[in-house]
Amino acid sequence: MPIWQFLRQKTNREVLAWLGGGFVVLAAGAWTVFVYLTPPKSMDRPSVRANCGGVAIGGNVTGATISGATSGSDCPNESK
Repeated sequence: MPIWQFLRQKTNREVLAWLGGGFVVLAAGAWTVFVYLTPPKSMDRPSVRANCGGVAIGGNVTGATISGATSGSDCPNESK
């Protein structure tokens, strides 16, 4: 039986529509579960260094603090 004869029948088209819609819903659900329940890959923290009173930050900035230069820093002494 050619495909066009199969698709001419209304009941066959309805069944195919339901099957296609169900497949889309299952695929979207599986993708959602995969994306939200799979832990992210661990990433190495970037090497960032600030000196002489500069500010640098790398990676996640939630809860980050900024600390100033200390007396033992590698900044040259500036005289005014």
